[in-house]
Amino acid sequence: MARSALGIVSLAREGEADLALAERLFENLRYLILEGLWRYGEKLPGTRIIAGDAGVSRWTAVVAVDMLIAEGLVEARKRSGTYVAWQGAERSESEPAPTTEIVKPRVPFALSVPALDLFPMHVWRRLQARRWQQMPSAALEDGEFAGWPPLRKAIAEYAATVRLIQCSPEQVFVIPSVEAAGRLVAQVLCKPGGLAWIEEPGPSNARAVTASALLVPVSVAVDREGLNVEDGRRLAPTAALAVVTPTVQFPTGVRLSDMRRRKLLEWSITAQSWIFEVDHAGEFPFGGRGARPLASMANAERVIYFDTFGKMLFPSLRVAFIIVPRDTVRRFESALADYDRPPGLPNQIVLADFLASGQFAKHLRRCREAYAQRRATLLEAIEQEFDTIPSIDRQQQGLFICARLPGWMDDTAIVELARAQGVVVEALSSFYEHPTDDRGILLGYAGFRPEQLRDGVRGMAKALESCTRKLAAAS
Repeated sequence: MARSALGIVSLAREGEADLALAERLFENLRYLILEGLWRYGEKLPGTRIIAGDAGVSRWTAVVAVDMLIAEGLVEARKRSGTYVAWQGAERSESEPAPTTEIVKPRVPFALSVPALDLFPMHVWRRLQARRWQQMPSAALEDGEFAGWPPLRKAIAEYAATVRLIQCSPEQVFVIPSVEAAGRLVAQVLCKPGGLAWIEEPGPSNARAVTASALLVPVSVAVDREGLNVEDGRRLAPTAALAVVTPTVQFPTGVRLSDMRRRKLLEWSITAQSWIFEVDHAGEFPFGGRGARPLASMANAERVIYFDTFGKMLFPSLRVAFIIVPRDTVRRFESALADYDRPPGLPNQIVLADFLASGQFAKHLRRCREAYAQRRATLLEAIEQEFDTIPSIDRQQQGLFICARLPGWMDDTAIVELARAQGVVVEALSSFYEHPTDDRGILLGYAGFRPEQLRDGVRGMAKALESCTRKLAAAS
């Protein structure tokens, strides 16, 4: 049986076990149209995309689409594609279109801001309205501490299909944030007072997580290959935990090299230590070839994987998840009863529907295309406005650009000057715990349209020019 990928092909319901794959795919696509999730006049994804998302052959997808055409639900337009023809899915005039009018303008280049202008608010609103009509009162209480079971199942399928992490729904635990996940992992797997590797430079919340979990952070150097495992072994060979960002290191944007990955996993097994893997935008591998998560590799039995829907959908959703090793499931289940409140159950239920309907996969495709364009626009604008300063490695990955500056420049001063120009950036040096000569600025691009990015670069150019003049006057 083909794997359900991102929800386009649902698992067989009772009495459907003997349905052919094409019929199952047809029924699922038909549901998307009749429920109004695919609207009248909208273009369907190509059969290659449908087949890839569903985990079936392209021929199966072609047959399923032909069945939709035969029922009059869609129509094929020569040299254009296939479009929804069912009039019942037509958008009413009173329904607001999914534009940015409900989203406050944001200032480039703020980090961790997804493309809210691309989010299909009308779809989410419709799913939410339908669910609230039948929402049980129990859903208004704390609900399932490990997470809504259908959501855990959908996440497990997503992880297996997109991130290549083979896991069962029981290994998935839904939590509100990376801070909550880090505290939970440390509480379950580590003893208070133990040592924990954190990256230097690294995310500001990594140190807060280890401190709140009563662990002692040990800064381990990051270079062009990512976390220096030998440095970690020298400083704390028996550390209880390593908090790492291997697919896209924050804030440098480098990818942990294959050799370092193997060494890190070998260390975790030899030292009987745990790895807390934080995935920063692994779904959007720009700047180079994508990297598999550590949790998907061999010898990953001591890796806990974290990801959040906040960066893929919208931050206020406050729904994230961890995938834990199979032999630790019972320990996490026991700890959750005495732990933080889980994310709101109504949001989890709607999110599960969003994944199962195929809308999540559709949204990610739109974001990948838009992010690629926005990244290219930002790099082009920087090249046009600047000569050799700043320096950018085009192979870096992630939804931000780390622009390096000469060591004699004060990146924290540039941050203040940029804010005066209406531009929000972060200083690279601020992510170091110890004194450093590394200077740079971080520019997030995912949540901003091309014209906003160009305006922001012009503001950055003025800030750099002002900083250079002040330095020249002082010397």
